[in-house]
Amino acid sequence: MSIKRRSFVKSGVISMTGLSIMPMSNFDWTRSSPPQNFSQFISTLIPINDQTVRQILKRKINNPSSPWHGGYFNQYQIPNAHSTNSFVVRGCISYLSEFSQYYKSKSLKADLESAMDCLLNVQYEDGTIDLYSTNFHSTPDTAFIVNDLIPTFKMMKSMGYEESNTLLEKMKTFILRAGQCFITGGIHTANHRWVVSAALARVYSIDPQKKYIKRIDEWLAEGIDQDSDGQYHERSVSIYSPICNNMFLTIGKLLNRKEFFDIVRKNLEMTLFYIQPGGEVLTEASDRQDKATIAYVNRYYLSYRYFAISDKNGQFSSVCKLIEDKMINSVVGTIPYMYEFSEYQHPLPPSKPLPTRYFKNFSHSGVIRIKEDHWDLSIIENNPTFMVLMKGNVVVQSVRLAAAFFGSKGQFIPEELMVENKKITLKKSITHGYYQPIPEDRVSGKNGWVEYPRDKRGMSELQTMNYTVVISIEDSKVKLDIDVSGTDNVPVSCEMNFRSGDIISGIKDDLHEEQSYFIDEGYAEITNNGDTLKFGPGKMEHQWAQMRGMLPKQNGESVYITGVTPFKHTLYFS
Repeated sequence: MSIKRRSFVKSGVISMTGLSIMPMSNFDWTRSSPPQNFSQFISTLIPINDQTVRQILKRKINNPSSPWHGGYFNQYQIPNAHSTNSFVVRGCISYLSEFSQYYKSKSLKADLESAMDCLLNVQYEDGTIDLYSTNFHSTPDTAFIVNDLIPTFKMMKSMGYEESNTLLEKMKTFILRAGQCFITGGIHTANHRWVVSAALARVYSIDPQKKYIKRIDEWLAEGIDQDSDGQYHERSVSIYSPICNNMFLTIGKLLNRKEFFDIVRKNLEMTLFYIQPGGEVLTEASDRQDKATIAYVNRYYLSYRYFAISDKNGQFSSVCKLIEDKMINSVVGTIPYMYEFSEYQHPLPPSKPLPTRYFKNFSHSGVIRIKEDHWDLSIIENNPTFMVLMKGNVVVQSVRLAAAFFGSKGQFIPEELMVENKKITLKKSITHGYYQPIPEDRVSGKNGWVEYPRDKRGMSELQTMNYTVVISIEDSKVKLDIDVSGTDNVPVSCEMNFRSGDIISGIKDDLHEEQSYFIDEGYAEITNNGDTLKFGPGKMEHQWAQMRGMLPKQNGESVYITGVTPFKHTLYFS
């Protein structure tokens, strides 16, 4: 029934988290809003799905001697269960839709059955599958697949096509096998608890046994990891927060536990203020792999759509319209979920404007979000990137500060954040020095550097470095007052990093690093697609941009101001 190890032949599309994710390069940024009528809406999505199916089919494995026969490989040509499951989901969408070129296609149905045979073949005896990139015999990654597969199974079953019965039986067999690992299997990360719980709720919806509910309650007994701001523990705004929302929505809906709806609503209300121009979301404060990536609000579509409709929430509706208008490809994979819960099939309520001017302090997340007429400003505590600024198409992706102070200890990572009259103060103070010999009564004469590590030794010649950065908006300008002092004659470097492709003037080349520049005096300007940002004045007391102990230069164009302590400088962005 299962295998212990597989040979690597060619396999389909990859999904980082088990959820089908369209690459950003496929997004259609020009499409107008889809019609409100649900059937018409679906008809606009099906051609996009058909195109995806055509691409996946090119990665089918046709090798009867391989355990992956009938499955799919990813862009690295590695066969895997998630790529194969993605084909099943996308293939079923096209097979069932009268708007599809694959509607009731016998050839596609055969491909779907072969894919399910592959999934059954590579499923282990304990019900798990592997996430080849990191997790093996993985309960949570099996849960990601089942959370996709059961809505697809229900959608397929609701159509009542007798010719689909064989496929349905294969899908159900995989699901029920997986249900056994959900009862006993463990997890890695905070969100996995809710992914597994939602998968259990879905298995229960087609196989109502109390053992599934018992296991859900064991996970839920730990309490929900949501702070008073509305953010989850991992603070993963672009990946795991929307996943948590979808899982709590599922648990609340299938088990009639409406209290979980309020958890989702709270996160959605908070996320309204994390949306940046163009539908991006702030990721710099994340504790997961999406940290400091360019990411979008599209993964929130299902939860925003559900509560836009159920609560008649016009702002949530506006987020859905934003996603539909700018990121329509990302909506296609949600079709099975929209058939699982009928609320999705109702028209969105009239839109209401999203917040356009605000000052929001999310103190538990250590994030301040400010939006003015021309500015989208983020300030982040406990993070080397302490400021992100967007002005139209110009993006200051990161502002970072460091002193060449005892190696990596000199990187400014704000430890305090204070707000007074919309003026934000970030502070850090660090003291370090030199280590003394091992106390006489502890000397062994063997290898004292190993036997008596530095953190146990006395310290002398103590030196202190104090950092203060004050950020405010004055006269339509963003102002940074920077003060680094305590130990004199220490080199300082402040990095302003911009996205690649912008045109910068008023700068001096760094002779030691590509895409690295200084402002020696006056102001620099950066232009992108008609938007211009002026920043300065400059300061260049030395040309050591990437100092020892400073975090490596980021991708894109980096502009530096430099000096030595005591260092005081005021920067303006206008």
